[in-house]
Amino acid sequence: MPTTTVTQRIEGQLQALFSMASRTSPSWVGSDSVVFLDDQSGVPQVSRLELSTGDIVQLTHGRERVQSLLASAKSGRVVYGMDSGGDERQQLWSLDERTGESVRLTVVDGAMNEPGRLSADGSLLTYRNNARNAGQFDVIVRVLDGSGRAERRVFESSGQVMPLDISEDGSRILVKQLTTNLDADLWLLDVASGDVRFLNERSDEAWIYDARFNADADDVLLLTNQGSDVVRLVRLSLNTLELAPIIATEWDVEQFALAEADGSIAYTINRDGYSELWLMASGNQESVRVSALGNGVIESMGWSPDGQRLVMSWSSPTSPASLYIVDRQGSVEELLTTTHRHELRQPTVIRYPTFDERHIPAFWYEPAGEPPWPVVVDVHGGPESQRRPGFSPLTQFLLGQGYAVLAPNVRGSTGYGKTYSHLDDVERRMDAVADLHAARVWLGGVETVRGDAIVVMGQSYGGFMTLAALTEYPDDWVAGVDVVGIANFVTFLERTGVWRRVHRSAEYGDLDKHRSVLERISPIAKVDHIRVPLFVIHGRNDPRVPLHEAEQIVASLRARDQDVELLVFDDEGHGLSKRQNRVKGYGAVGQFLAHVLAT
Repeated sequence: MPTTTVTQRIEGQLQALFSMASRTSPSWVGSDSVVFLDDQSGVPQVSRLELSTGDIVQLTHGRERVQSLLASAKSGRVVYGMDSGGDERQQLWSLDERTGESVRLTVVDGAMNEPGRLSADGSLLTYRNNARNAGQFDVIVRVLDGSGRAERRVFESSGQVMPLDISEDGSRILVKQLTTNLDADLWLLDVASGDVRFLNERSDEAWIYDARFNADADDVLLLTNQGSDVVRLVRLSLNTLELAPIIATEWDVEQFALAEADGSIAYTINRDGYSELWLMASGNQESVRVSALGNGVIESMGWSPDGQRLVMSWSSPTSPASLYIVDRQGSVEELLTTTHRHELRQPTVIRYPTFDERHIPAFWYEPAGEPPWPVVVDVHGGPESQRRPGFSPLTQFLLGQGYAVLAPNVRGSTGYGKTYSHLDDVERRMDAVADLHAARVWLGGVETVRGDAIVVMGQSYGGFMTLAALTEYPDDWVAGVDVVGIANFVTFLERTGVWRRVHRSAEYGDLDKHRSVLERISPIAKVDHIRVPLFVIHGRNDPRVPLHEAEQIVASLRARDQDVELLVFDDEGHGLSKRQNRVKGYGAVGQFLAHVLAT
């Protein structure tokens, strides 16, 4: 195993990378101040920034992560959500951003509470919770009158719903109701009467990413792929229910912000994983691109109360998320100093061929050291997700250790159209695993790569993909790293959070209809094919992929005297969120890989 000196060097590098503060989720709390999430303490907490002075004040000081943040610029009211031990059961708190005092709003400890929107004046909060039934979410409206106790359930569902927007007068709410993992209905809810109206009549699948009332609340701006293979920004008439495209390109429109002052729109396009920011003035059909940000990913954004400035969180492969201001002319100002390290590496976008003549998009990172390099093929979770070129301390750590990193967006990923996202459904699950084999074949033709030193690694669904790659193509890899991954689809679907089962079944297969398929594609069914060392990380409180998934794959391998290590974190859930755990967990991964490749 690695020496103490090597262990100290690995942990030192990880500590330095994970200590590079990430600032996300900015919201205006006045004309010249914003609140945001800052993980400088080791877990995300709420801070406030005064733009005129640059002063930063940390407002919360918990040991657990703050997962969500809402604010009203008109009233200065702040609401945040915090879970415990990674269990994703957020409790919501009202925060006085001047005194730092918090009042808990939600009262059922075991319930999941996820905030939707604050009304413009900050007097009403919408959120969803499953307090009535663990498998069903309802829409809740709470009057924030100082007591924080006046709440009303205004929409009961038989599945998953989310409030997306509330009209300025608080009388109507836009509600998204999931029908599958990639399809949703949009409802207009009258708060007083409880009446609902179905808004998105359609004949095709339609995912809804976001929806906002316009200034008069007579139309809705909607991000959806209804009637399209990619996501468009459209205007939905509440009178006729007709859709009129506002922004449509060959790539997804991924988010937008509407200026309440004059109706101007800022939006971003996800072009091959990178965010492009565009501004459209009210009444103007032409958009202007903001190019000063460079290549990176915009996490979130919002207009100032006067509509003259846009605050956003932006990161790049070499820069952790920080806060920026963009004015109407497209000038960009970084609000907080970001630590830049010259040795951090940028990726290139490549496409490699796979078995059915498609070409799989991927990010290819090369380390600074002399080739040939060992390679880590790092697979994202989801699968309805996408590897983006934002800041990843883990990726930069691996590069610093001398590994090249290939991060593919195999079939089933979002960001490349509706059709592409469905290419791995149910019976076609192994086609996505074949895309990993194709990545291995492509790497075999790269002269700077050590063909005898290629590792597969992934988290969540990426953890399943890691195990599947090891069982389906055992000769491709020298080791695997599985973080909170699925080993057995049957036990996973039986034990995952009840609120998730219907929509996970739409992706992976139904236990009654597809049990034989689920059994066949589960890595546990071919565990004897795994012939290389495996490292497994899991959180004890994981509500999505229960710890049982890690325990059974590890037990099966140990029964066969196969080389496997398991590291369980008692205060984590679906992944590692606390800095000290990340340093410990990924430090152990670094030592594991160093040992494997040295033998």
